[in-house]
Amino acid sequence: MAAFFILILIKKANYMNNAQMIASAGFDISLLNDANKSVDQVHLVSVLFDEDGAHKAGFEIVSKNSDQYRAVIRETSVVAIKRSVQKSKQIDAKTDEGAAELYDLAENRNLKIAIAVVVGMPGFVDKGVQVQPSPALLKAIFEKMPSWQEKVLAALEADGNFLTV
Repeated sequence: MAAFFILILIKKANYMNNAQMIASAGFDISLLNDANKSVDQVHLVSVLFDEDGAHKAGFEIVSKNSDQYRAVIRETSVVAIKRSVQKSKQIDAKTDEGAAELYDLAENRNLKIAIAVVVGMPGFVDKGVQVQPSPALLKAIFEKMPSWQEKVLAALEADGNFLTV
């Protein structure tokens, strides 16, 4: 029985044209060599829905491959490295105060990441005008609605959100 299915797959492979074979091969490596083509995709994270469950408002985010994400990771990592080598700034995580400080630092890093990857806010308006994301606005939104920040970070972690076929 298995041989029958293999034979069918082989026969189907014989009927693919060049374009189909290229498309089915996987990632087009030429995208990496062309500086004018972006390999990054934008993903919509819906946070508000109408009564029918359709998107009402949300955040457009870029992936971990984006310049925005890599810049904020570098920035926060450099600060953490500098902090860790300074004796006066080392944190004793065994104490309640030290553990709380570490927690706050991690939350601050997550906030910075969420703010950095948002590139659009479809559905958010101010007096009928589409709102453009700014760090100050996103900080205010994520502080008021922390579950929205968590949705953005969860979507960022799912690589499948940024892949196209």
